[in-house]
This record gives sequence, C-alpha cells and structure tokens, in this order.
Amino acid sequence: MTSWETQQQETIMMARLSSLCLVFLSLQVRCSSTVETLSHYGVSGGNTTFSCIFLSSGRIKFFCRETCEGENLLIRTSDGAAQIGRYRTEYVREASRTFSVLSVSISELTRSDAGRYRCGLGDSSSSASFQDFRLVVVDDLLDGNKHHHIHRDAGSSLTVACSFGSSGLVKSLCRGECGDKDLLVETDGVGANKGRYSIKYDGETSGAVLLVTVTQLTQSDSGRYRCVMDRTSDLYRDFSLTVTDAADPSGPTPTTQSFSSNVPVVVGVTLAAMVVLIPAALLVSCRRRSLRDSRKRGDDGIKMENVGYENVSSQDSTYQSLSPATTDQNQIYSTPTQPT
Repeated sequence: MTSWETQQQETIMMARLSSLCLVFLSLQVRCSSTVETLSHYGVSGGNTTFSCIFLSSGRIKFFCRETCEGENLLIRTSDGAAQIGRYRTEYVREASRTFSVLSVSISELTRSDAGRYRCGLGDSSSSASFQDFRLVVVDDLLDGNKHHHIHRDAGSSLTVACSFGSSGLVKSLCRGECGDKDLLVETDGVGANKGRYSIKYDGETSGAVLLVTVTQLTQSDSGRYRCVMDRTSDLYRDFSLTVTDAADPSGPTPTTQSFSSNVPVVVGVTLAAMVVLIPAALLVSCRRRSLRDSRKRGDDGIKMENVGYENVSSQDSTYQSLSPATTDQNQIYSTPTQPT
C-alpha cells in the first residue's frame, strides 16, 4: 500500500472506533443504529485493503459485494485467512480483546470493481454483524508526497483522487498555475461539470477528497494540471498528463493490423493457386519430355540408315557396276565376237 492508503486505513480505523462509541470503563457498548458508509479509494491495476472493525468476535467471516447472496458472496470462511481468486480476508483479534479487525483485500483492481462492499463477522449469516464501504477505483491517488505523471490513450478518460487533510470553500481544477485563464471548472458546492471536465467533493472519507475527471482525451490535453481544495490557501495537488495516440509505436500500425487480418485470405488464395499451377507445370514438363524423346528416336533412325549405307564395301563389283559414277570413265568394255 502507498503511504496515503496506509494513512487512510489508520484514520478509517479511528473513525470506526469513534463511531462505535466504545465505553472501556464499564465494558459496555452504546452505538448508534446506523454506521456511516465510508469511501475507500484504490488505483486501477493495483491492490487495495479495507479494515472492518467489530466489537465482538465471530467464527465465520464474510466478504460480499452488495448483498451476501449468490455470486455476490465473495468469501465465506471459518479460517483466520482465506483467498479466492483476487479476493482475500484476514482476521485479527486484537490483544486488548476489545475489538476485532477483519481486513478484506482485492488485487489487480479494474474500473468494474467500483461499488459497495460488505464485510461481516459472526457465527451465522443471520446473526453476523456487517459493515459497508464504497470502493472508488481511480487512475491515481494524489496525496502531495510526490509528483505524479499519468499516461493515457487518446479517446479514453482520466479520473484522479486528490486527497487533502481538510476541506475548503471553493474547489477548482486548473491547467497550469491556476490563474484566471487557467481555470477549467470550479464549485463552492459538492460538484460541477464544464464540458469534458468535472470535479466532485467527497467528504465521506477520513479526510477530504476531490475527484477530478477529464473525458475524451486528446493529445492536446497533455500538460500539467492542478486540483485545488481552496484557491486562497496552499491546498492543491499537481499532476502531469501525457496523452498518446492509440496508433503509437507501442501498438501495431493500421497497415500491420490490415495485413494481419488478411493473412487467412492471402494463404487461401496462395494454396488455391498452387493447386492449379503445380499440375499444369507437371503437364507441360511431361509434354516437353515426350516431344524431346520423339525427336531423339527420329534422329536415331536416320543415323542408322546412314550407318547401314556406309558399311557397304565400295569394292563390291556388283554394287560397283551399279554405280557408274564410281567407275573409271576411260574403261573400255569389250563386245563378244560372233562365231564365223
């Protein structure tokens, strides 16, 4: 827990003890019939713990949201400590044995966790004592101990809780040093709205809290802000805001998103093309090979004819006489003589 949350817990415990009207001398308890529902603040993404104080002990511990029925019953246990998911309870019986403390916790807070909760202690749900508190989930808690720098995305909203030890007359939200030209919204009542800016005073806490909200953030909203409990005093809290575009380098670009979304289509078209082209390529390859083999067989036949012709001896007299072109042109052929 932060120092502000620790201080908040301690003050809440003291307020609870005061409201329960403990009478130590007579060991008698006289309390009002109703107990004020206090507000408790937690930061989105963080953890928070609220301490419920009881004047009596009990065997069964309850932690609920709204009513302790159905899914709203978060934890029901007889153990000293229990945890279910993000919810946890821890019971402590004080050494003085005058009161008991049941601490209830929620981890990894989200905006949807905001609402009314109950913690109870007793031997049964019908006889248990319950205490309610209202959980407010904000983007940051400003207690004045350090400078706060908040980062948000364009289009989102911002809610911060500015904590003060005391209240003031005129509550304000400014940009910069809170001069007249820097004033965004102010009120002398409980709350006020002006355009995208709103402030709300919460006195149901251990001190005084000014809730500041800015909606529909743009990059031009980046800068330094100041929430003021009283403009005539030093009751103020400063914070810096940086608003980045949703398409910043930290996230995928629109081109990348478009490509990623079209990957299944591209893969499907590629596979279809391969199914058509591969058989066609194989067919063309086989056709070319067939033509090449046919031509080769034709050439081999011609060569065989030439080889057969050349192997015939040019000295063969039969073939020689049939080939006048190869005989001597001066050769004299004799004519047979007739007998007398």
